[in-house]
Amino acid sequence: MLIKLFGRIRGMTATGSSGGGDSGRQLLNHAEAGVKVRKNVLWLTLAASMFMLAGAATFFLRGRLLAPPEHIILSLYGSDSLGDELMPKLAEAFLRDELGAKKTGITVKGKDSKGHFHLHVWGKVPGRRALQVVDIYATGSGAAFKCLAAEGGPDYCDIGMSSRPINDLDRRQYPALLNLGDPTTEHVVALDGIAIIVNPLNPVSQLSIPQLRAIYEGQIRNWSEVGGERSPIELYGRDRNSGTFEMFTERVMGKDYVAGDRAAIVPPERQIGDSGLIVDAVMRSPNAIGYVSSSLIKGAKALMISDGDSPPLRPTELAVSTEDYPICRRLLLYDWGDPGSLVNAFIRYVTSKPGQAVVAQTPFVGLTPRVFPVVPPMHAPPAYKKIAKGYSRIGLSFHYSSAQTVAEEDGNGQLDNLARVNVLRLRTFLAQHSGTGNDILVIGFADLVEGRIPSEHFAHQRAESVASELRAI
Repeated sequence: MLIKLFGRIRGMTATGSSGGGDSGRQLLNHAEAGVKVRKNVLWLTLAASMFMLAGAATFFLRGRLLAPPEHIILSLYGSDSLGDELMPKLAEAFLRDELGAKKTGITVKGKDSKGHFHLHVWGKVPGRRALQVVDIYATGSGAAFKCLAAEGGPDYCDIGMSSRPINDLDRRQYPALLNLGDPTTEHVVALDGIAIIVNPLNPVSQLSIPQLRAIYEGQIRNWSEVGGERSPIELYGRDRNSGTFEMFTERVMGKDYVAGDRAAIVPPERQIGDSGLIVDAVMRSPNAIGYVSSSLIKGAKALMISDGDSPPLRPTELAVSTEDYPICRRLLLYDWGDPGSLVNAFIRYVTSKPGQAVVAQTPFVGLTPRVFPVVPPMHAPPAYKKIAKGYSRIGLSFHYSSAQTVAEEDGNGQLDNLARVNVLRLRTFLAQHSGTGNDILVIGFADLVEGRIPSEHFAHQRAESVASELRAI
């Protein structure tokens, strides 16, 4: 029947006869009408689509054309420890407080393959059509020195962010940085401790620096060797471009340590660029150990760390602010020290009282002096315990430059960059609290150095030099 029906329609169409042929023509007419309708619908659909696309394009272009232009006033490249949270908050506050921005915000301009964000911190400043932008790109401390050595182009920046001090290797790699690092070009903006974290189920509560070094060199591979369960140790670490890795290497592995075959003890897949991912990994495994900024510990367990004869300490606010915690670090900004410039104004802002009030709202430790109750360590010398009963502790310390020479054996060695600023901060603190230099006790400490002035005498002279500065109030 299907064949017969097919032949019948063809016959009716071909012969043009009446009767059944009329029915065939009607079918064809309906078919032709259907084709026309479909064509019309198609054209209408295409027209509607074109209209919608045109509308969307117009909206997009209109948004682009009407969006205020951006004017980059400062660029900061370097450490993600500073660039992920601390500097964006400080940049917003600077735009509001110093430039008078009525509205501020943060725009993500991009993200690289390692997950590092490129941020524009912007502010709407009255009288200026363009958004005033602070450009922040945090890929690691090494980028801070690369950008400051650049004479222009995409690698150039105004301020370098670093979570470790500039070193001789940086200066050899970038000869233009030979004079970078003096008090006019190096600025401490906050303090941080590198926490050694384990899973909360791990019974180990403390490690010494030599034990930690042996773990990361592969000499200690089982938790039972440091008082834990009989389980293999799973190592996690930061990627080698980060300042956290470099500071951990210097403070734990030693300044003369060269990252070579021994560093490969941490598998490449566990050398992670994001501290948050290290915390996540440690929380998943009871055998894991890692190191992160003390501001990022979250639910992990931070171990107490001891160095030499000193008591074991956790990275508490007091231990970090006094830099007593063995793996403490300074968060640094570097610039070329141009007085009167916008760069200089930004540096002054973030290191002064308004900027430090912003730092206090972050997990990092600020530089404003604070008073803490004294809790002497269990094994502290009796003389120290006796002193502690009558005093509180101000969260400041005065460190001397590590580059001491034989000529400085008279005890008049130079205070380092942060210590010089701390003298001024303590003066201000005492003046605001109606105090004088006679209201505080300065205690000196020094390591015993063979063949040099006895350490007790050396420590006393250093304490006296700081006390003399404070008596000048």
